[in-house]
Amino acid sequence: MTKKWNQLIRGITAVFLTGFLAACTAKTGAAESASSETSGEVSEMTSTEEIVSEGTSQSSGEYDLTFSSSDLETGYEEESVTTIQLGDGNSSIDGEGAAVEDDIITITAGGDYLIEGTLSDGQVVVSVADTEKVHIILNGVDMTSSTSAPISITEADKVWITLNEGSENYLTDAEGSTDTIGSGEDSSTIDGTIYSKADLAFNGAGELTIQANTKHGIVSKDDLIITSGTYNITANGQGLSGKDAVKIKEGTFTLTTQKDAIQSDNAEDAGRGFVYIESGTFFIESQGDAIQAETLLQVTGGTFEVVTAGGSENGVDHTETMGPFDNFETNTEETETEETPSTKGLKAGNELIINGGEFVFDTADDSIHSNGTITLSGGSIIADTGDDGIHADSDLLLNRADITIINSYEGIEGSTITVDAGNIQVTASDDGFNVAGGNDGSSLDRPGANPFESNDENQLIINGGTIVVDAQGDGLDSNGTTTINGGDIIVSGPENSGNGTLDSGGGTTIKGGTIVGAGSSGMAEGFASDSTQANVLYNLDSTYAAGTLVEVKSTDGTVLLSWTAAKSFSSLIFSSEDLVVGETYVIAIDGTEIELTLEDMVTSNGSGMGMGGMQPGGMNGMPGGQGGRPDEGMPEYFNE
Repeated sequence: MTKKWNQLIRGITAVFLTGFLAACTAKTGAAESASSETSGEVSEMTSTEEIVSEGTSQSSGEYDLTFSSSDLETGYEEESVTTIQLGDGNSSIDGEGAAVEDDIITITAGGDYLIEGTLSDGQVVVSVADTEKVHIILNGVDMTSSTSAPISITEADKVWITLNEGSENYLTDAEGSTDTIGSGEDSSTIDGTIYSKADLAFNGAGELTIQANTKHGIVSKDDLIITSGTYNITANGQGLSGKDAVKIKEGTFTLTTQKDAIQSDNAEDAGRGFVYIESGTFFIESQGDAIQAETLLQVTGGTFEVVTAGGSENGVDHTETMGPFDNFETNTEETETEETPSTKGLKAGNELIINGGEFVFDTADDSIHSNGTITLSGGSIIADTGDDGIHADSDLLLNRADITIINSYEGIEGSTITVDAGNIQVTASDDGFNVAGGNDGSSLDRPGANPFESNDENQLIINGGTIVVDAQGDGLDSNGTTTINGGDIIVSGPENSGNGTLDSGGGTTIKGGTIVGAGSSGMAEGFASDSTQANVLYNLDSTYAAGTLVEVKSTDGTVLLSWTAAKSFSSLIFSSEDLVVGETYVIAIDGTEIELTLEDMVTSNGSGMGMGGMQPGGMNGMPGGQGGRPDEGMPEYFNE
């Protein structure tokens, strides 16, 4: 996998604001430090164990993000530990609380148990009172079961499994096993190589390799907690499954799964069904979602290399259908069916929060997805996706994260999008930013496909940050309104005449920051009349090639704005606090200089046939027509 990731990362170009900002001072203002995060309460643990590590929750709900002292404890008393030596037909037990019969070792009392040796077809079963705790130390175990889980925990209060330092441990089950626990309505299928009906925690400095032929790797019907260790899991189902929660403090994980790699799916009980990752190293190749939480998914650190369903090249096909005007209306159809598995990178049912970590995604579906809200307040994200880079059905907040989406359908999508800070680079085959209500099914006849449909709910708000967009569709698209209060923005808009650098049903208002953009003129849209910072929409007489240098200068030759167009263009937009109404400026393009006087806050020499034509803008007697005929083609990455 290393070679593929190195090639992927080498293909990414850095955010290229050097030329753009060479002649203007970046003004991030107080908005850079603004944050829309809210602090949620963390519920108290009912256990008497001492809490030694407590995660910080930004969630609106109550979730137990704590780790106890026992979750971290790897030691045991040699005088009192019960030692279990595995062997085919001759397993032995030294100590109290366990018995062996027909290669099945049963632990019947709480305490410490050290397990060593090989068992070619057998089990370790934990069955103690639901008030008792069991600590198992694996010290070089190689165990296979042809009928059930090699380790099966049928009843306990909580079980800890320690991977003894330096040990290598192997567990395998047989394909097609249908072993069950209980009877009648209380029965449940043992569907993991390690299976637990109780809270289950792992730690230690050893290594555990699991071949899950029946279904899942590690399953807990309560909480699954991992604080350290190395885990190599290949599974026909999921890798790590905790019904109530999966909490990971540290560890190294190589997960190859036919379904979700990490999952928590309790949708019925409040404060359950969440995944919390504090740190760790993760190499994930899944045929389902990489990490899926029914409620909250929160990550505060760690490194992640994620491939789903073979990567972005296996993403769903998006086909365009034309509206009554050529290239005027764009609907998309996804060929997936209801039976098609979800193949997203990170997926949350209610809330998805990233406070830190390094992520590299190669996903067939969305790289980061929430059926509710998303808050990205830290971390580094590189995404190559067959669908959306980042998608929230509801509100999406970007604050201080470094985001590079090198390939996507829609780059960043939400019902509302707020950018407070961060470095963001987006390449999209459709819209770069898309603010459109509804769930991810909006890919089927997306609401944003109707350019005349506007509402007050959908808002794109940019308060700060550095944003670079390269889009074949609209650059910044909102079904409602767009408001720019700050930040430094470059938009390489579409080359086709059916989209625009800006597209806002309720208008794009600029009050601060710096924005420059180049794209086609057919649907060119300027800024709204309530803008408080001077701005320009300028449609050109001809089309200029990709790589053309564009400069905006004062009459004394001082360069105020400068950038290199990534694609061919016939229309320009720009705004900066350095522009002053009443002053005259020069637009220099490939040796051609156009003199322009800003007679109004909103300056325009015309617009395309779409919503841009409905935006208020002064016709200031400037030269120029409706634009030329854009060239075909789009570079894969940005050009300096």
